[in-house]
Amino acid sequence: MIPAPTLDGHRQLLARSLLAYGAFGLLQVGYRLACSWAHARQARTKLKETPSSHGHEGFMAFTLGLAKNLHRALDWRLEVCKGLPVCKNWGFPWSCMLGNIFINNPEGVRHILKDEFQKYSKAIPSLDPFIIYFNEFMGSGIFTVLHGLGSVDNGQRWLQMRKTSAQMFNRKNFNTLMQEVFVTKADALREWLEGFADAEPVDIQKGFFNFTMDSIMNIFFGEDVSSQTGDHNPYGQAFDEAHEALFVHTVNSLAFNTFAMTLLPWPFGGAHGLARKFHDFASPMYWRFRKALRILDAEAHRMVQNCRIDASLSQRRDLLALFLQAEEEHGYSEGFLKEMVLNLIIAGRDTTACALSWMFVELARNPAVQSRLRDEIDEKLPSDANLDMQTLAHGKLPYLHGVLYETLRLWPPVPFDSKMTYADDVLPDGTQVSKGITVVFSPYILARDGEERYPDPLAFKPERWIPFSAPSPFEFPVFQAGPRICLGMDMAIFEAKVAAVQLLRHLEFDLAPGQRIGYGTKITMNVRNGDKDELLVCVRRRH
Repeated sequence: MIPAPTLDGHRQLLARSLLAYGAFGLLQVGYRLACSWAHARQARTKLKETPSSHGHEGFMAFTLGLAKNLHRALDWRLEVCKGLPVCKNWGFPWSCMLGNIFINNPEGVRHILKDEFQKYSKAIPSLDPFIIYFNEFMGSGIFTVLHGLGSVDNGQRWLQMRKTSAQMFNRKNFNTLMQEVFVTKADALREWLEGFADAEPVDIQKGFFNFTMDSIMNIFFGEDVSSQTGDHNPYGQAFDEAHEALFVHTVNSLAFNTFAMTLLPWPFGGAHGLARKFHDFASPMYWRFRKALRILDAEAHRMVQNCRIDASLSQRRDLLALFLQAEEEHGYSEGFLKEMVLNLIIAGRDTTACALSWMFVELARNPAVQSRLRDEIDEKLPSDANLDMQTLAHGKLPYLHGVLYETLRLWPPVPFDSKMTYADDVLPDGTQVSKGITVVFSPYILARDGEERYPDPLAFKPERWIPFSAPSPFEFPVFQAGPRICLGMDMAIFEAKVAAVQLLRHLEFDLAPGQRIGYGTKITMNVRNGDKDELLVCVRRRH
């Protein structure tokens, strides 16, 4: 007869199990660190002759410096990389995580965005804590799906998404749907602002985000919403909530997730380990993020279903209808369609709203520029003039075009971008890049570092774009470049011009005093006033 196990026996079994797990954990973490160290050593050897960013040669210097200057990360990065066409920024000596190669020259940008496009794609979550949450937000849409050597299908799914989306941006739509929507929504924005004329300051950035959201809801999804007149838009509200909560939680979790992914064994460590899940579960900001995602999912489901059952689906011109029309051919699931909705919102709404916000910051800061632009609009566009692509072209309104391009140069809506290399490579200057290394470039910094590209680079000078000569997209990668060039570039420029013309025909703008104007830390560069996402202006009617 087998004796029943005693309490001491249970304790001994538990002790042996813990000891075995401890040994297993040490071996696993040791193996992981050894592999990371070997990879990092190889990468550091190749980069031996590449300079570090200024003052960051020491242990963890760059990572600690970035954490300290996160509130002004772009200007800090400009300071530490100034004058260096290529530099290295090493995070942990034993790992390539949080380290990167920074490119600050057009030739290098061309190399990764065009010449060796197939080798450079988005990072994978197991190597980047930020990508974990970004993918949770964006799903498998066009901003998260891999292409080139990083994909399992050689980028075919990514290419299908671009081809379907490209059908939206044809001349017929510009001259009909987009023109109608932008003019109507810009008029609603003007009328809303006129309600604050000669009264208390108003948050014009809020108005721009409502304007672009209302426009995108119509053009992309066939939904007529008027946020300026009080229509409730649960999708737009939840999107902003999720976007803000995502970044706060990501930044707050960076140190913990880096530790957990690197130093904890299975099942606690790694990108999808229990440690990160417990950490998320205990975070109120993460629950706020998840609550907003549930609203987004429900609203996207409603829009997809309404579009699917629409008897006039085949005649609809919005982008969601185009994807549904191609659904059978490409096998798009409802989940994919809902995620595409999210991706298109951030592409078509946030970027243009940020550009308009910064344009009016500069117009309010520079009264002479605002006055000259109003004079051009009054002279070239009488009140009954039709606002279309032809009347708003750079040859017809050169100063308006210069104001917009100078805004985009100084305040690019997406100021920072990174790609991971999926094969060993050599940059044009001879820098050797190991597989798995992150390569970074910044339109914000390219515009500010180098008098040879833009003399007096910090000054707002619209005339530098007159007469207009389109800049190299690799010197001016505001709209990306190469195969990744922004499909909605012309739409965004057209939309911003329509809004500016409709407002400046009737109103004048000054910055409300006492503001501390800066930039935010989200994916897109919104205006910050101290610790608030707002831009307060004083509005006056023109006489």
